[in-house]
Amino acid sequence: MALENLIKLEDELLSAEGSISSVILGDSGGTITGKIKVSIYGSVYVNYELSMNPKTPGQGSMMGNASAIDDEGVSNTAALQGVWKRTGHVMKIYCVDDISDGMIHLAVVSIDFRDDSIRVDFSRIAS
Repeated sequence: MALENLIKLEDELLSAEGSISSVILGDSGGTITGKIKVSIYGSVYVNYELSMNPKTPGQGSMMGNASAIDDEGVSNTAALQGVWKRTGHVMKIYCVDDISDGMIHLAVVSIDFRDDSIRVDFSRIAS
């Protein structure tokens, strides 16, 4: 069975951009925080907790959370889970997001450490 038969995405691909606020490194991983402007959610504050894969340098797992507030004061939160891989200055996080508005997103987060930028490309999983 093809993967596209197992998971259906809505037709609309959404993108958002922002910047890294902080990077905190530890022995077994680190934490990246940032702020992203998302058209459908407003200002989104993200926290990515990264754990390293002890057998494969430059990749691992991620658990995180996000908190958003739009121009009308509506807020949403999200639980984030995924895996990450770094190639050179760019890290990609492949993420599934559980949003408090009832939506589930499939996202690819691109973090460029050269300019502290974050880009998120995502789509909602169709029910």
